[in-house]
Amino acid sequence: MDIVTELIGDETHVVLSGRLDAAWSNAVNQALQNTVHSGSHHIALNLANVDYLSSAGIRVLVILAKHLQKIGGRLRLADASPAVREVLQLVGFHQLLAGLDKPPVEKLVVKSDKTAFESCEINGIALERYLLNADALQQVTVIDNSDETTLLEIGEGHWAIGHGCLGADSSLAQAGELLAVDGLAVCLPGDDPQHPDWLSQEGGLVPRVGLVHGLYASGTFRYLLRFGLHPDTPPLRLSELAQMTLACCECDTVAWVMIAETAHLIGAALQVSASARESGFFNFPSIRDRLLFTAEPAFADETCVVAGVIARDANSLLAKQLRPYDGESGLAMHHHAGVMPFMPVRKGLIELSESLQRLMDTQTVRGVLHLLNDDREGVGAGESFLRRGAIWCAPVVCPLD
Repeated sequence: MDIVTELIGDETHVVLSGRLDAAWSNAVNQALQNTVHSGSHHIALNLANVDYLSSAGIRVLVILAKHLQKIGGRLRLADASPAVREVLQLVGFHQLLAGLDKPPVEKLVVKSDKTAFESCEINGIALERYLLNADALQQVTVIDNSDETTLLEIGEGHWAIGHGCLGADSSLAQAGELLAVDGLAVCLPGDDPQHPDWLSQEGGLVPRVGLVHGLYASGTFRYLLRFGLHPDTPPLRLSELAQMTLACCECDTVAWVMIAETAHLIGAALQVSASARESGFFNFPSIRDRLLFTAEPAFADETCVVAGVIARDANSLLAKQLRPYDGESGLAMHHHAGVMPFMPVRKGLIELSESLQRLMDTQTVRGVLHLLNDDREGVGAGESFLRRGAIWCAPVVCPLD
């Protein structure tokens, strides 16, 4: 089996030659999934040189068609040999494609009547920028407890990051790395960090978290920014995206939530509960047993949810939770990332809550990280790189501003 791919406009043409049977179905499936992984959501399939198609091969095509439909993409059958065309007609594949071309039953509810976007370039990064609410602000509160948790409800329009736990009845001993956004909360429990746990909004159930220390935000977002617009776009550093977002919002402090496909992530996660914190907690070498640190790039080719605050000149209250990101940019940041198995991020104007629900279709969380920049000269692992995704952002106000 020969597999040739070529990007023509926004559509990737895939030409298969040979037998698409059980022996080759896995290889073809991997090639097609890699095409989707690269950012191509519109695929034209040419089977003119395929002389045999088995049920194993049909299953690969059906899975691809349904996968693309879920993310707003499309599979088009450009050509097929007579033998393959007959098989596809017998199994109703053409009817399947026709049905998948219809709009999905579920609707994206986007709280904006501005469906048009602006194509622009900010700090050298090509973007699609959607104005959601010109007056939107994010109110950010610093939570800083020592021996208790602050109970927070994370419904629509709220997010939190820091050291905390899931549920209203959780104990301080269960507190670990926490990320909670718009009805989804993920955590590395301090008493069992090898098993990330999560709560998602279902019906009348709205996740509650207990935050020991960290950031809690509420409000609406001003912009939706789409980056990594083309399959050949190189991955972008987290700091590049941060600088671009500050420039877009034209302010020095911004809150953002991002869903993105990863090149890799760099960060750390506590491996013990908040109750284990004591004087000298971060001393070497005992810190090695208390902190997971990605000395090498981790979580490559996954999908992540990132939430946090970026600042050039944070006020004194926020400064308690922000740390200098590097020695050059002047950025101070605090970000957490929840990592899930790869799921392409739908293109265009998307809604945050619906996108989070779609991401959790796998019912799996790979991990939770406090994102860092390991800029140690000569030995540092660097920073996180992201391939493509969506950023919801707005300027920050603080209760004591």
